[in-house]
Amino acid sequence: MIFSNPAFIRRRGRMTKAQLGALGRLDQFLMDPAVDAKAVFNRRAPTAIEIGFGMGQALVHFAGCHPEWNCIGVDVYRPGIGSLILQCEAQNVGNVRIVEADAVSVLERLEDNSIELMMVFFPDPWPKKRHHKRRLITRTFGKLATRKLKVGGLIRLATDWVPYAETIDEALKDNPGLQGGVSERWSFRPETKFEERARRLRHHVQDFCYTKVG
Repeated sequence: MIFSNPAFIRRRGRMTKAQLGALGRLDQFLMDPAVDAKAVFNRRAPTAIEIGFGMGQALVHFAGCHPEWNCIGVDVYRPGIGSLILQCEAQNVGNVRIVEADAVSVLERLEDNSIELMMVFFPDPWPKKRHHKRRLITRTFGKLATRKLKVGGLIRLATDWVPYAETIDEALKDNPGLQGGVSERWSFRPETKFEERARRLRHHVQDFCYTKVG
């Protein structure tokens, strides 16, 4: 797969022995985004996708609470991928599949009007001005995401970086296919260690919710 999006940066991180072992079982979770989800999961069901799932807590929580959904996680952070596999195994969550690739390239390959829920929690804010081009949420991303959502489908986002929150609002507010904006914290988004740290640092955590209207 070609990683042409400037937002794509493969992060490195320390991997535990358990996470490394879990990566040996990655093939059991991998999916090709060009393949229809109902073929991958062997059923027709509503589909949720989390872009940049980090260590996987939010995706596992949602999938565990919604076993009737097909859930897809997209990330390239290998310790996080290993963590997601371990959590799925420990909690007996069987409705999660993983795409190890750049988010934009994945969305481009997904079928249009195929997603009921898209989640993007705490994307890298790239705070330095010269790095702003690497931010995931842009008007172009919003148009692409809208194409992939079914009518009535949702995009849920969260960030702890105020300038990025302003960027998200600016990028999505004029999208004619979406309605929504700033929202209350979503009950199905568990508070992770990352968010706890953000709150300790007195960062303001802002949630957004947008609905595809046509």
